[in-house]
Amino acid sequence: MATEESIYHINQTFEKISILPKGLRETQFDECTFKNCDLTEADFYGCDFIKCTFDNCNLSMVKFGAIGFDGVEFFNCKMVGVDFSNTKDFLFGVDFSDCILDYAAFMKKKNKKGKFKNCSLKGTDFSEADLTDAKFERCDLSVAVFMRTILSGANFTSSYNFTIDPEKNQLRKAKFSPDGLIGLLANYGIIVEN
Repeated sequence: MATEESIYHINQTFEKISILPKGLRETQFDECTFKNCDLTEADFYGCDFIKCTFDNCNLSMVKFGAIGFDGVEFFNCKMVGVDFSNTKDFLFGVDFSDCILDYAAFMKKKNKKGKFKNCSLKGTDFSEADLTDAKFERCDLSVAVFMRTILSGANFTSSYNFTIDPEKNQLRKAKFSPDGLIGLLANYGIIVEN
């Protein structure tokens, strides 16, 4: 008879898988690497990922219910429509490089000092998230949603296509390039000409 014990994977590499190895109740991945995996629409319910790396994976439309991400890095991943708002809040920490995160959701997540580098974040929802000291490096933020978002100390100096209302978000010590000021003034109907 099967037991409902948790399964632990430590320092393993999973390559070209399409189904996430899981236990009956909870599965924990510590310092694991996922390479070239297509986990489209997979259900990650109840899993915990600690200091894991996802490299060149398709994670579009995955279900992240009641899972934990602590120190997880995503490289060259496609994550269209992923909803991080359903993940565990405790020790939540994720970084992204060269990822497609269009229409993802980070609503009410605390991802202080999170890094987004060379990412497409079109239509991504950051409403009520805490992104204190986050870095958005060369990111496309077309129609991304910032509403009651904590962006204190966040760096947007090389990112573009964003619209952020200073009256509806916390921007103390946030950094913007002169070109980025247009995205802060858009809601005021101000026209900036060169």
